Amino acid sequence: MSKWLAALSLIVGVSTPAHANLILNGSFENNDIKSNSWKAFTAGTVDGWSGTNMELWDNFQRLNAFDGSQYAELNANGNGGRYSIFQRFSTEIGATYDVSFAYAARRSGESFQLDILSDTDSVLYSQVFDDHSIKIWSEFNGDFVAQTALTTIRFSTINRGTYGNFIDDIAVTAVPDFVASASSMSVSEPVGLAILLPLSAFALMRRKRTK
Repeated sequence: MSKWLAALSLIVGVSTPAHANLILNGSFENNDIKSNSWKAFTAGTVDGWSGTNMELWDNFQRLNAFDGSQYAELNANGNGGRYSIFQRFSTEIGATYDVSFAYAARRSGESFQLDILSDTDSVLYSQVFDDHSIKIWSEFNGDFVAQTALTTIRFSTINRGTYGNFIDDIAVTAVPDFVASASSMSVSEPVGLAILLPLSAFALMRRKRTK
């Protein structure tokens, strides 16, 4: 196989279907509620999630879900304190994982914190989110390296009260080994440069050669 064909096969390999989401009920669809409404859930009653009380909304108050038709409001209808939900999932020690989710505010001044923790409570990733727009979805994408066979993802409100901090479409997926190590590869040969080229560039080169 020529170097150009080998490079092309690598690009096609990157385009294979994504790995399975390790988060159960990441879009909060499993506990079905009435369309254009909301419902409060007590701790531990939303499929896949532990922690405090939470609310599920179904395309309510002019905010459609980022994925599916439902999403969660971290600030639940309750005592008005701080809220936190979390989920544990299996990981491979030393492997890299992508994390993504959508978030939006219900009103101004809201903030929440994302924590990713090892099974020994080491912090693998932590970030405070206070940049979200009112009823407009933003997207987060990040990654972490697992240290233990179980890892926890946790979302915690910072502002008190029963309004705000919507989240949806939470996903954690394993990064293939060859992709995780690609950033450490030096590009010193033509085939290395070919790997960086999109498929459209190969099509363009082919058209130029046939003229």
